[in-house]
Amino acid sequence: MEIPFNLLILKVYHAQKNKVRPRMAAIGLSPGQPKVLTFLALHGNCLQKDLAAACDIEPTTISKMLNSLEEKGLIRRCALAGDKRAAIIALTERGHALVEQEIVPRYEQVNEISRKEFSPEEKRRFEDYLRRMYANLTGSKLDF
Repeated sequence: MEIPFNLLILKVYHAQKNKVRPRMAAIGLSPGQPKVLTFLALHGNCLQKDLAAACDIEPTTISKMLNSLEEKGLIRRCALAGDKRAAIIALTERGHALVEQEIVPRYEQVNEISRKEFSPEEKRRFEDYLRRMYANLTGSKLDF
């Protein structure tokens, strides 16, 4: 029996998640936190609402997540001049080091496992297909 495409995508997503989560839990990070830290490392400081949107996280969820990351000394919040409700989120030196020394290598391990026996051209094409699927589903370019 052929697996429907939507289930194939879900099975691969869950298989990858099951490889990533224990690796991140080993360094004290809960689901979603590595994505937020990686986004900040790639893009620099940003508003909390923009961070939530970019990482596909609900505002109430990201607020709790940021509280935890701040308690761990991985991020800092700075008030936005002229708007007491808005906060700029920035990685601390400790946060940058964690991304570079722990998070990125752990993701790379899972990526290597995931794409084992793929040629460089197959990897490139596969990433292109995923970007096109995202654009088809959202109407916007995949930008992280």
